[in-house]
Amino acid sequence: MTINMFLNELKDIAWQSAQIVEEYNPARIRKDACGAWIAYADFNNRNSLFGWELDHIYPVSRLKLQNVPEELWDNPLNIRAFHWQNNQSKGNSYPMYTAVVSDEGATNMKCEAVYLVNEALQYSLRKLFKITE
Repeated sequence: MTINMFLNELKDIAWQSAQIVEEYNPARIRKDACGAWIAYADFNNRNSLFGWELDHIYPVSRLKLQNVPEELWDNPLNIRAFHWQNNQSKGNSYPMYTAVVSDEGATNMKCEAVYLVNEALQYSLRKLFKITE
């Protein structure tokens, strides 16, 4: 599998994790975990109001410190679609992180909010990565 094929597979996995909004075509428009609007066509586009990126919920830098094998980092459980500004503000934070973009009607707005990865997902990720915290 080439790198581009692998990236496209991860992109689609991440997109499936994003929230579907009834009034919109789910193949084109969704919301990230913080409620920010994202557009499928704007993947990796930091110039777009609706640009998004792949987010490793449990950050790769922290997985490296835990000596988690690299082949587990991109497990679908650990991948999600995230507005690029939220991904940037989240950085290496886990399980608590700060987001800076959310929805305001049919568009995005700047706002700062603190989020916590839900307990069930934290548990599943610890189990997957064999982390005892």
